[in-house]
Amino acid sequence: MSTSSVFHFFARLMKYKGHFSHPNPLSAFNFPRDMIAAESKSGFPDFVLKTNRDTQFPGGEFIELKDARTYQISSFNSTMPSATKPVSQLSNPIVSSLIAIGEDPDALPVRDVYYLVRGLLPKASPDTKPKTVLVSGAFFQTLPVDQVLTEAFGQVATDSARPNVNVDDLTKNIVVEQKNFAASRRVEGSGFSVRFRVMAQADPETNLLDEKRYPAIGPNTLTFLAHEPRLPSGTRSTKPCPWNQAPSSITRCDAYSSLERAFEEIDPDLKSITSLSILKHPLNGPFFMAQV
Repeated sequence: MSTSSVFHFFARLMKYKGHFSHPNPLSAFNFPRDMIAAESKSGFPDFVLKTNRDTQFPGGEFIELKDARTYQISSFNSTMPSATKPVSQLSNPIVSSLIAIGEDPDALPVRDVYYLVRGLLPKASPDTKPKTVLVSGAFFQTLPVDQVLTEAFGQVATDSARPNVNVDDLTKNIVVEQKNFAASRRVEGSGFSVRFRVMAQADPETNLLDEKRYPAIGPNTLTFLAHEPRLPSGTRSTKPCPWNQAPSSITRCDAYSSLERAFEEIDPDLKSITSLSILKHPLNGPFFMAQV
């Protein structure tokens, strides 16, 4: 079985990069099914990559598709954006699919999450100019999800409280989790149940499709962004450079060596068309960037 990891997944996407310029839905792309252990048509994630034995790559990453007809990332409807998620949060059908092909869901109880984000110019534009980015969920999750939900809930309580009510006393012992909203609430005597829905959207600071904030991610590009928290926080962004001229700040990235290994396994010639740089995130440190 071929190695399956997010790095190999990106290398395979590079071989068919022209398909992203087609206006067809992103879900219709010819994804490398031999790397995918399970798929979901409703709910997170769209893909679970296969895990590996006896390699440096654990694999098993979760991939979520985010497709939009503008250069604005579409909303996160099914789950809060996260850098990692536990397998225990997967739906029963996905877990059953993993077990059916011989995968052990508990072998990696917590998995890295990546989002495949594509933005297209509006239909009125004369040319379809896609920006497609395979990005770590750490780009969006810059604080613990429970903290964000709890503080947002506190803001709702503040806006809703009657005069002279101490909101801090009401909320200081509450930890808000998404599953609490997802559960249906039955009110005695009511003819309907209530289920609150939590949605998320990328803030302007993390809209990586915005050409003014992130000019390095230009039209007609396919980009890979991996979080590199071990690099010094002051690491500066570098201009894109050919693979064989990467400065030391880039070659020290774990993602650099992992992607290099994936290229060697998939197609060594992919190096010649790949540009590298480091992207400085405004809230979450440096990201390794590979682009074609």
